[in-house]
Amino acid sequence: MKIFALLGLALILTFEFIPTLVFGQTGTQNSYVSTVDQDLAIKSIVLLPVTDNVDGIYAKPVQEELAELLDNDKQWSRTNLPADQVAVFSRSELPPTNVQKALVATGAQALLQTRLIKGPRGLSISMTLYVGREGKPFLQESLNDYKGFETSEVRQESRRLFESLKFRMPFRANILSRRGQEVTLNLGSSYGLKPDSHVSVVQVVKVNRHPKLQFMVGTEKEVLGRVKLFKVEPHLSFGHIEMEREMGVITPGAKVVPDEFVKYAMPVTTPSGKILQSITTSPDKELAFGENPKEWLPSMPPQFGKVDLMAGLGNYTQNSTLDSSSISGSNNLAPHILVRGELWLDPQWFISANLRQSVFSVSNDLQNSNPGSLSMAMSQYGVQLGYNFILTPDYFGPKLQVTGGYLNTNFNIDDSSPTAFTSMRYGGMVLGLAGQFPISEEIPVDIGGRLDFFLTSSLSENKSSGSPSNTINSFSFFADYKLKTRFKVRAEILIENYNSSFSGSGERGQDVDSTSHKMTTLFGGVQYLF
Repeated sequence: MKIFALLGLALILTFEFIPTLVFGQTGTQNSYVSTVDQDLAIKSIVLLPVTDNVDGIYAKPVQEELAELLDNDKQWSRTNLPADQVAVFSRSELPPTNVQKALVATGAQALLQTRLIKGPRGLSISMTLYVGREGKPFLQESLNDYKGFETSEVRQESRRLFESLKFRMPFRANILSRRGQEVTLNLGSSYGLKPDSHVSVVQVVKVNRHPKLQFMVGTEKEVLGRVKLFKVEPHLSFGHIEMEREMGVITPGAKVVPDEFVKYAMPVTTPSGKILQSITTSPDKELAFGENPKEWLPSMPPQFGKVDLMAGLGNYTQNSTLDSSSISGSNNLAPHILVRGELWLDPQWFISANLRQSVFSVSNDLQNSNPGSLSMAMSQYGVQLGYNFILTPDYFGPKLQVTGGYLNTNFNIDDSSPTAFTSMRYGGMVLGLAGQFPISEEIPVDIGGRLDFFLTSSLSENKSSGSPSNTINSFSFFADYKLKTRFKVRAEILIENYNSSFSGSGERGQDVDSTSHKMTTLFGGVQYLF
């Protein structure tokens, strides 16, 4: 009888404690958590000292940037490495044993290593996150051959790498607490969540690693349930569990993934309801493609240079001050033809050349001089070497140009008796400054201007007027309208002044004090880029 009494007491005690063992003290079922999921339960991170090969010029500001990011992070915290272990982690490669020792010594769950190398092609940054009991690298972000050198720019790039590395984690947040069906998670409106958003609760069961580098290339997850949010703060959210695999399987620490699904356009169907896999099977394919359809290929952008073909009308005036009078000749509709080209040696350096011609007549108002109308031929040619200051990564965006070279301008006029005007040839070294700026991305128009300074100038005449002193100015404004990738329409106004003062006597039979040529020309034409 005593034996049966003891057995009954044992059964009573067993049934009394079974709910505690199965459902726990809170009435929720204990669930199995994979070791992989436990390894990814990151609360604090060991921030290793950042290293570089330029005596800490970039390492120190990047270290400060990462420390600030971790200190302000709402999910991860920063843990300092013991001072006696700093030298061990100064090497580029970390063996798993050293990572394991650092995690055990600090009580952290992850370790972040950042290295910077300054090379001839630019700055390279690598950021590696080590996670788990095995001490293997988990994620890595890198930036190669970065051309920036300002410390503020390098800090921004390190911030971007850190945010990208964190975004690649196989989950976004954790369940902080659960009370009945109500849960709290450490993710909020700063990520884009809002009331009535849905999130999935998952468990990471496997990490697929690169066979050689050991970095994560993918994960396998098990969906535990789904939560609908009813209150969202910047970094916290509150929701109700809508479903879960088993009662109580969603517990504090579980991983959270917002519902991010791939969205597709609505399929095109035939009247019978059949889905068209390709437009080539559509009944109206001939209308869509035409009789002889060809594959569309994007046109290659210009790579070698450009050529301007332009024509215009100009106002020309020549004034001469003689010892006894002043004379002038002008033409308000002087026709001009201009050919201008650029050959691009590389994105910065180029060679430019221009050729210009004009033929017109001017009046001869010198008293007793014949003929009364004089024919004039104006010609100009020049060659220059230029450099582009490109203000954005786009070569065809805003830019400034500096050019230097030689420019020659001839004014050949008929002879008269007595001599009214002489044929004059100007030449000299010229320095040019130009700028070109797009109006906007929506309006395919560029505007710009150019100013030429003559560093040296010379003058020769068919009949000398004396010893000359020359002043030459030239400036222009233009607008380009893009028709196609390789064609533009250009409008340009060019203003030029050639002034010469003379001293001494010449071959004209009378003294000449000064002569000036003034031209204002309006051009229009096309620009071809090749």
